[in-house]
Amino acid sequence: MKLYVKQMYDWNYYACYAEDVDEKYWNYFKTELWWQLGNGFIKTYDNVEGFEYCAKNFMEFGEDSVNQSLKIAKAPWQEALQWLIIEMKKTGAPWYLHGSTAMALWGIDVEPRDINIIVANYSDYDRVREHFYQYAIKPFQRCGNWVMSGLGTVFHQANIGFSFNNKELEPYDMSTLRKTEYKGEVLYISTLEMLKRDNESYGRPERVEQIEEKIKRC
Repeated sequence: MKLYVKQMYDWNYYACYAEDVDEKYWNYFKTELWWQLGNGFIKTYDNVEGFEYCAKNFMEFGEDSVNQSLKIAKAPWQEALQWLIIEMKKTGAPWYLHGSTAMALWGIDVEPRDINIIVANYSDYDRVREHFYQYAIKPFQRCGNWVMSGLGTVFHQANIGFSFNNKELEPYDMSTLRKTEYKGEVLYISTLEMLKRDNESYGRPERVEQIEEKIKRC
């Protein structure tokens, strides 16, 4: 599999390419909304602010990013999380861990292939984006009043996905979350009920079963 990015038409229009993709990995690219061209895929970005950084980072880290997402390579998520904790402190924005990393910190036997965080308050989008956009491998973009108000992904040893809560949830009540200690740091993570609902919606029965077993033991 060959990954690269091209700037098109001499303006802020870029295309990410994946060539010679094994058929068993096609579904990943389709889920990520890439267009299929034979055994290759393309994803375009037109006039996205700051995408020149995404292009640079995709060229440098795209192979690691995709291989970790496909579980071809292990993601050093603990090292990435330690970096993230330091950097998020600099923003001053409240946030919490979701997804498989939150499950791992609950003591559930999973091996995260990435980190997913939720920035608690809609109003923190600009300062979080401003701090992280140079590390982005997928651009920070607002999503209107969708399930989340904004999304973005950075790569620092592992993929770190950012989601931003919607405006109506602000100010977000962090006391509704699980507070846990990780390597001397106090972190907020999603509750087991939140994780169960999320995995049910994604059709992951094995993870739902793991979470239910954890709920019984708590």
